[in-house]
Amino acid sequence: MLTYYECIPCFIKQTLNVMELVQLDETRREETLRCVLHKMSTIDFNLSPPAMAREIHHLIRQASGIDDPYLAAKQRDQQLALQLLPQLEQDVLMADNKLYAAVLLAITGNSIDHGVYHGMSVEQILVSIEQGLKSPLQGDINEFAAAIKQANNILYLGDNAGEIIFDKILIQQLPLDKTTFAVRGGPILNDALRVDAEQAGITELVPVIDNGDNSPGTILQYCSPDFVEKFNQADLIIAKGQGNYETLSDSNANIFFLLKAKCPVIARDIGCEVGSALLYQHCAKD
Repeated sequence: MLTYYECIPCFIKQTLNVMELVQLDETRREETLRCVLHKMSTIDFNLSPPAMAREIHHLIRQASGIDDPYLAAKQRDQQLALQLLPQLEQDVLMADNKLYAAVLLAITGNSIDHGVYHGMSVEQILVSIEQGLKSPLQGDINEFAAAIKQANNILYLGDNAGEIIFDKILIQQLPLDKTTFAVRGGPILNDALRVDAEQAGITELVPVIDNGDNSPGTILQYCSPDFVEKFNQADLIIAKGQGNYETLSDSNANIFFLLKAKCPVIARDIGCEVGSALLYQHCAKD
């Protein structure tokens, strides 16, 4: 079990970022911050960051009165990614190894994360994408290709808005008749919802479901029965982002995690450098 007390400063920054995003007045800012600080003084440090975030952002939404504080940021990121989409699709089409190129692109999209990179500007996102596409991929693309070929039921767990447009390009490399894409069940940070998948055009390719929960990860105990059934039926799960790694790395499932290692806790657990682009295979326990 990982201990995530090192992530507490990040939640303070997230709270301050939300208050700036929605332009709360000073009185509401103080009420919101005090509420979050009190919660964090009693929170269980053995909870995963997504489980902590689930509790903390519930308080932020209550105190601020804003149901989806990141809505404008998500819409901006979606539009930016859609503008980049034609060129990115062409780059993958021209690549010698299309699956490798699509995987690296999907992981590059994982840089669009307002929960870790607070207040990302368009310029910062473009720089992150440019740098990500030059990063070496750590992982066995041949093992991934073999797993895709053998799978009869693929569940692809999405992560952030904007990022899922990069996921669309990888989905196009999968057997569409065997693939289902999943999003969050409610607003949390800049995580993708069904409306974002529709805008990305993913609903035109494969079935899209939500997991029934608004944690920034996949906490099965909070997910809907329908989603849990779908999860258990899948013989291959493709899970995007740190949040899904933090909540599913102990699960009894065959998972390929696609993520950028954004914090020292995850980098130490996996055994990589911070900033690495990872295609990380987690095998089901016997």
